[in-house]
Formats: sequence, C-alpha cells, structure tokens
Amino acid sequence: MNYDIIGDIHGHADKLKELLHKLGYQLEDGVYLHAEGRKVIFLGDFIDRGPKIREVLHIAKNMCDSRNAMAIMGNHEFNAITFHTKNKNSGGFYRKHNFSQIRQHYATLEQFNKYPEEWGLFLEWFKELPIYLDLDDFRAVHACWDSIHVDWLREHFNGFTNQFIDNASNNQHDAFIVIEELLKGKESPLGNGISFNDKDGTERFDCRVKWWQPVGSRSKYKDIMMECPLELMDNKLAVNEYYNYQEEKPVFFGHYWLKGTPVIENIKAICLDYSVAKEGLLVAYQSEYLFTENPSDGFVYHKG
Repeated sequence: MNYDIIGDIHGHADKLKELLHKLGYQLEDGVYLHAEGRKVIFLGDFIDRGPKIREVLHIAKNMCDSRNAMAIMGNHEFNAITFHTKNKNSGGFYRKHNFSQIRQHYATLEQFNKYPEEWGLFLEWFKELPIYLDLDDFRAVHACWDSIHVDWLREHFNGFTNQFIDNASNNQHDAFIVIEELLKGKESPLGNGISFNDKDGTERFDCRVKWWQPVGSRSKYKDIMMECPLELMDNKLAVNEYYNYQEEKPVFFGHYWLKGTPVIENIKAICLDYSVAKEGLLVAYQSEYLFTENPSDGFVYHKG
C-alpha cells in the first residue's frame, strides 16, 4: 500500500483540496479518493487558526470513514478534548479557559458557534484517533516518537476515558509526560532566567528540542534548540546530550512550524509541518520514495 502523508492543516481547507488534487485524489460522492487506491495519513492538528476548520474536519473524517485515509491525534485535538471536558474532581475544565487558551482555540469556537451538535460529534471522533501509527514500513506520530512512551501506551492506554484524561492532565502522572512528549515534543529548560517569546507572543523558559537532528550535525545549541536565544546559540553541546531517534523504521511527524522549502535532515525522521497557518506550505510525502536513491523527491506541496 502506498500512502500520502500530510502534515498539519490548521483549518486551511482550500490548500488541502489543492494538495489532494495535486496528489491525484478526486472528489466522488463527497469523499476524496485515489484511482490507484492510495491512502492519506493525516498527522493531526486539523483545527484552530485557519479560516475553514469545519470543512477540513469534514474532508478528513469522510476520508477516514470511507477507508481512504487514516489519521492520528495532534496536540490541538487533545487540547480541544481537555478544553471541553469537565473536571468532576476539582471543577472547571481540564484545560483552563483563560485568555491564552481561548485565543489559541478561538477560530474553532467561532466557526462552530452555530453547529454545537456537529462540534460534539467531532470531539467524539478526536477521542477515537490513535496517538501513533506503527505500520510495516514506517511510523507516524504528531510530535516525537519515543519507544518508551509508546510501550507505556500499549500497556496502559484503553482510550480517552475520563480517567485517562484526568491522568494525562496531572503532571505527577506517567500519562502526562507520555502525552506531552508524543503530542507536543521534548523540551529543555533554558536556565539562568533566559527566555524567548514564541510565535504567539507567549514568554517561554523551555525550548523545543530538534530530536530528529542527526548526532553528527549537533555541535552547538543552535543546532538542536528551536528558537534558540542568542545568548545560547554558540554554546557547545556534550555528546548525546539530547534525545535522538536511532531506530531503523522511519517516522513521520508534524508540529514544528518549519519554514522554507521542505528538506530532509534525517531520512529516519521526517517533519511535514511547514507552517501553513503562517503563510507557509501544506506538505505531503509519498511513501514509495522512502527507500529510493532520492527520497527528497517524495515531497509534494502547494506553492500558492
């Protein structure tokens, strides 16, 4: 089976439709399908930020329901679940309804304002999404593949029950770090009071780690830290100071808001998020190119 793996969409339905057409999918009876039987794998983050979130969700869910696609959960889908799930133990909701959280989720709330029942159905669909896929030739996860976390899920995860949501929202529970790192990635404290402002203007004291960066390409902090503050950029790294993916089976992921023309930094760990919600690219990778001499030919994206 050949797959077209698509990164974070964030409500950009027009770009999704253009990309699907470019990949050879056609709309038939309300569902996008491929004449050669190819399937899409969506890497999560369907919602928030973009102008046509409802349409994106209908396209993706219809494709999944008809078995023309598979999808995994993104951190924004998990955030939506916790934002809308009441905490029966301490009151309120599992994700706070403060200014920062509402701002991030506002486009979704606004676009579903007149469709509450429909939104409820999508929330239930989010709970059915797997956290990862481990297929014969490759893997997929939203932010970071860590086999220790995956093994923990295989043993302990039985769906997004209220109990699991409670555990995953408690930073003292194993479920919290498992979900945090698989869906949001690994981070490292900057220390010494150093901080930076992220893409939304929020001050951060921890920095996302480019865990997919090959060890041979790591010599300074700027090589491994995303949005690395100036005062740390040229600091030297110790050997194997940060987690790196060393397994044989390739893994695809999104989440990281990369910029520019898509490139492969590590053939075993390929990021497909190129900031479509920040006037970047919506990117796909065609699986049959994984094992060719020119794997970079597998990238497909819409420039418009």
